[in-house]
Amino acid sequence: MIASGNMHKAERTFGAWCMLLALAVCSSAAWAQAGYVHEISGFISIQKDAGKTEEVKVGDMFDANTAFRTGTDGKMTLKFADGQVAAVGADSAVRVGQYRYDPGNPGQSSSTVELTQGEMRFVAGLIGAASSTGVRVIAGNSVISMVPGRADFTVGVKPGTQETGYIVVAFGEISARTPNGQISKIAAGQYAPWQHGRGVPRPLPFTAAPATIQAAVAALWATVLPASTPAAVASSARTAAAVAAPRQAPADAIAGPRLAGYVTAISNSGSLRTVTGGRATPGVGTTFQAGAVFSTGADGNMALKFADGQVVVLGPNSNLAVAQYEFDPGNVKASKSAIDLVNGAMRVVTGYIHTENHDGISISAGASIVDIVNTGPADFTVVVNTKDQEVGVARVTLGELSVHTPYGPIDKIKIDQSQLWGPRRTPTSPIPAATALGVVEAAVMLQLSGVPDSAPVAVAPAARAAAATATANQAQALANTNPDNARLRAAAQGATELANLATQAAAAASESITAKVVATALENLAPTAAGPALAQVAAAPTALPASPIPAAPAVTPGAGGGCIVGTCRGSPQ
Repeated sequence: MIASGNMHKAERTFGAWCMLLALAVCSSAAWAQAGYVHEISGFISIQKDAGKTEEVKVGDMFDANTAFRTGTDGKMTLKFADGQVAAVGADSAVRVGQYRYDPGNPGQSSSTVELTQGEMRFVAGLIGAASSTGVRVIAGNSVISMVPGRADFTVGVKPGTQETGYIVVAFGEISARTPNGQISKIAAGQYAPWQHGRGVPRPLPFTAAPATIQAAVAALWATVLPASTPAAVASSARTAAAVAAPRQAPADAIAGPRLAGYVTAISNSGSLRTVTGGRATPGVGTTFQAGAVFSTGADGNMALKFADGQVVVLGPNSNLAVAQYEFDPGNVKASKSAIDLVNGAMRVVTGYIHTENHDGISISAGASIVDIVNTGPADFTVVVNTKDQEVGVARVTLGELSVHTPYGPIDKIKIDQSQLWGPRRTPTSPIPAATALGVVEAAVMLQLSGVPDSAPVAVAPAARAAAATATANQAQALANTNPDNARLRAAAQGATELANLATQAAAAASESITAKVVATALENLAPTAAGPALAQVAAAPTALPASPIPAAPAVTPGAGGGCIVGTCRGSPQ
């Protein structure tokens, strides 16, 4: 009996140890997997434990010490094990610092989320509901705390030596310690800003917030969030990935109008009228479809790259309509492009459509029709002034042109030649010197500007890469002006890593486009006894040699993120 009792005692002791061990393992697992990526749009990067930076996908799991960065078109929703949710806006950087969640004791759990740049909507989970000290949200140099219970608020911060930030509370009650002083209470419906040199912030009604902040907050509030209930991270991540899979299908498998191209560079003023008639201010990475109309101001320049590799550079005071554009890498011979220069100056570098379907290219300038005579690559500039009676000039760097003008035909313009036309009997008649000088100078300036390469691209990834590169350039420029600011250096490094990832993704996607075009060309060759005549396959349009003459002077950063026409830093190489 004594032996039996000792045995039962030993079994109970062993069972207790097993239970403790199981709890420890479960607790450790819960701490290791902080949450998962519930939703994304655009390009997002992730860095775990200061390791390699990778592209984010829906369903990716993360733990403590993980940093995320969104691109200029990126948005992201994170869900944590305790139900906590963070919706991150575009061009933002967030780090999950500490995260420990014990389902059996949420009051002793902890979470730290740091917003180093941008905007984030934060919804508390069980940790925040149970403890006022369990959750810390850091925004720049400010620390945000919440009263235990349900909480939903948005925070934004612009880092720097003169940091600015704000908090908007949708539900609950928040306090914040900012560089300007302590805000003891921010209630639901209130907005509290802080700015260097403005004194201790005080809460105001949200309606008093600037329109830009109201718009940013409204965009985050419009995001559909998952329920703030606890989640089994692994299974929830698998479900999110499965739901997102159909939405992440290849672009060529999605019905609807295809993207024609994107803006690779812009300086100063410019505008875009979309195919639906809406107005927008284009920037580096802005995509467009057939039907788009671009305009530049008196000091504006803009470079557009099309899916087949065609490039168009617009000079000041120019208006360009993309009348038609259809590019099918699997059937280039049936692809078409039609562009109309209503007024101003444009430089055109041809792409795959011209190489494979010479008759598929249509180019007009004012009332004149420009025909590319040669079948190989072409690079030329056309300028028209249609204010009174049309005056124009065509200047050829590569290839050969003919122009049908309102005053008669120009049969041939060869390499390094220019030809004027104006209101006389023939295009070769004299044109007023001042007018002629103006159009010629416009043509020369565009011909001296650099252009991106003329290889085909997958438009959406290439546009994201261009935007990410422009953002990285801006972040690096800001860091260079404040070399002792660690936050700015970190932001620049993160933006550069994101740009590198986006560029790699764009290059891989664009290579697949080129491979498809070449494969189709091989299939269409007539077989011979020796097999396909590989030498006859149209080679991909190569990048044009760089001009030995320096590019146009650098311009001040505009809506496009500071890319310079002539260097096209926003374009993936």
